[in-house]
Amino acid sequence: MDAQGLEAEMAVSDRLRAAILGTGFGAATVALIVVWTQAARFSGPVAFLARFPWKTAVAVTAALSLYEWGYRFVEGLLARQGRRFPLPPRLANTTVEISVPTLLLYLLSTVVPPETALNLPTVFIYFLFLALSVLRLDPWLSGYAGVLAGAEYAGLAWLLLPPDPAGLPGDFLGLYLSKAMLLAATGGVLSFVAVQIRSKVARLLTAREQQARMAAIFGQHVSPAVMEKLLTQKAGLETEVRHVTVLFLDIRNFTTFSEARTPDQVVDYLNRLFAFMVDEINDHGGIVNKFLGDGFMAVFGAPLDDGRSELNALSAALAISDRLKEALAAGLEPTRIGIGLHSGRAVTGNVGSLQRQEYTLIGDVVNLASRIESHTKVVGAEILVSRAVWDAARANGVGVPDGVSLGPVAVKGREAPVELVRVR
Repeated sequence: MDAQGLEAEMAVSDRLRAAILGTGFGAATVALIVVWTQAARFSGPVAFLARFPWKTAVAVTAALSLYEWGYRFVEGLLARQGRRFPLPPRLANTTVEISVPTLLLYLLSTVVPPETALNLPTVFIYFLFLALSVLRLDPWLSGYAGVLAGAEYAGLAWLLLPPDPAGLPGDFLGLYLSKAMLLAATGGVLSFVAVQIRSKVARLLTAREQQARMAAIFGQHVSPAVMEKLLTQKAGLETEVRHVTVLFLDIRNFTTFSEARTPDQVVDYLNRLFAFMVDEINDHGGIVNKFLGDGFMAVFGAPLDDGRSELNALSAALAISDRLKEALAAGLEPTRIGIGLHSGRAVTGNVGSLQRQEYTLIGDVVNLASRIESHTKVVGAEILVSRAVWDAARANGVGVPDGVSLGPVAVKGREAPVELVRVR
């Protein structure tokens, strides 16, 4: 995975953090205004709130809300250009945010005793900003935020508390410095958390890139539905028995054709043929399982099956024949093909070792389909199918053209004859 991809994810996460803070500061502004309007009525233990500098607090939170939304907007503009805020602006942003609780504690110290202000629950706002810093996915900024929070809290306590006879603020070491150290330690812990999250994001992006590359490779040869099935299939040597229809296609006299041409010309010729042939296989729900030099083997019904594998395979064979006629009329070199189809049960799945695997089929249906394709040469047929394929295709679809039964035929390599139907 390249660094640019990780930087882009970090920018997205940082923009989310800015949006959360922008919304939070906006809500705080509204809440402060509401409380401000009622402050004159406060009495008893909360009477000090009437003296709180509400105007300053409202101005600060409103400005911070606009600031965070502006930060998010600018970072979005940079992201669209493939860039990010450099480190100095991000450090400045972290400094501004961590200083918010410090400013709030200082404002509270103007209306209540400093000891009270420094021990109010408002101290926990530091931890809120520290937690949100993890969304930057930058461990250095999280650590910096923790150290800065601890330093600002300790500095504020040093500034506000009166010195004792020893020259140190009262209870400074035992109470306030310990809180400052806790803030700094929290930043360290969150820095570790940021490292772990960033590592997981990097691994996720790497896996996504690998899957995209696999999808690009598979997408050149199979339909999107088949590709999704293959990509989500568990790794390993798991297999299953399925009913499939196998199609073998062979280009006639390919050896003679190749002898009179350069390798580049042969490859260009094959690519022009296979381009529309593979498209038709994909469009009819099949998958090209193997290229055989001057032909290929395709399977229908695995890894996806709609119960119409015979009809899909026959329709693909007819479509390939039609497309070949169109290509010949458009100037393609004289080309003849033979296609054989048979259906039956086969073992399908990943076969091989843990280092190298192939999605394949094993079974007699494959051998017989290959024999049927070879028999097209004997009878001069373009498309020859077994009776099982023909009957199933006619039962599942309409518009299937008439075929001519050749009766039981002795197929090379088999003792029992097989009834074949000539389609074209």
